[in-house]
Amino acid sequence: MLLRFRMDQGEHSRTGLCSCLDSAGLLPFRPIGYGEFESGPLYFTERRGLPNWLFLATISGCGLLRYAGCETRLTPGRAAVIDCAQYQYYATAGEEAWRFFWMHFTGTGAEAFVRMVNGETLRAADWEPSRAAELFGQLDDMARTPGRQTDLLLSLWVHQLLCELAQSVACGPVQQHQEAMEEAARFLREHLGEPVHIAELARRAGMSEFHFQRVFRHVLGQSPYEYLTRLRVDRAKLLLLTSERSVNEIAALVGYADVRSLIRHFKSREGCTPSSLRKKRGAGQTLP
Repeated sequence: MLLRFRMDQGEHSRTGLCSCLDSAGLLPFRPIGYGEFESGPLYFTERRGLPNWLFLATISGCGLLRYAGCETRLTPGRAAVIDCAQYQYYATAGEEAWRFFWMHFTGTGAEAFVRMVNGETLRAADWEPSRAAELFGQLDDMARTPGRQTDLLLSLWVHQLLCELAQSVACGPVQQHQEAMEEAARFLREHLGEPVHIAELARRAGMSEFHFQRVFRHVLGQSPYEYLTRLRVDRAKLLLLTSERSVNEIAALVGYADVRSLIRHFKSREGCTPSSLRKKRGAGQTLP
C-alpha cells in the first residue's frame, strides 16, 4: 500500500462517519466516511491499495487529479469517482484554497458501477456545487440513526448520487446542450397556459430531471420553474393591459388553476397585484 500526504487543512472543513451493520457489506453501496474539505496550496494525497472508492466534487477553487494515466483539473462544478485501490494523486491546483465534497464508499456494486462511469480511464462530470451542504446534511441525518433501515437508505442514496454522475458523463458537458435547452424554453413559451411537468421536459431532452434542471439553469440563467413563472407573469400583465378579461380568466389562460397563485407570483415580480395594475391603467397612470 502507498500513502503519502500533506494536510494543509483550512478552517471550513468537516467530516462524518457512517456506522453500518455487518450485514451492510452485502448491499450494493455502503458509505464509509464523508465531508467537506478546505485545502490550502500545500495539500496533496498520493495513494494506492485502499480497498474502497472515492467520490470527489469541487465546491470552489481547483483541484488536480491524476488517475488511470489521466490528469484533469476539478474546477467548480466538476466531479469524479475513482477506485482507491489504483494509483491516485490529488492536490490543490494553484494558490487559492480548494474546497471539495468527498465520500469514501464500498459495496458489492461499487466496482462495476465505477467501471461503467469511467471505462478504462477517468471521466469527470458536471455537478452542482451548491449541493455540497445538502449532501452533507443528508448523510449526517441518516448517520445519526444507525440500523438496518438506515443502511438500506444509505445504499439507495449512494446509488442515486452515482446515477446522477453517470448521467452527467453520458450527456457530456453542459455547453453541448444549448440547442436542447433553447428547444425546452420554446416549448415553455408555447405551452405556458397548460400544465407543465419538468420530468416530461427532461424526458424530451433525454436527461434525468436533476441533470436537466442543472443544465437549463446554466444555459438560461434561471431554473425551468423560474423561467416559466416569468413567462406566465409577463403574459398575464399583457392581458391585464390589453383586454377586459377578469383576473380569474387570465389566471386560467396563463396556466394557474388557482388565481391566488397568479396574485402571489405577480406581486412578487411586479410589486403590485393584478387588480392594482388594472386600476392604474384605468386611472391613466404611466405604467412601466
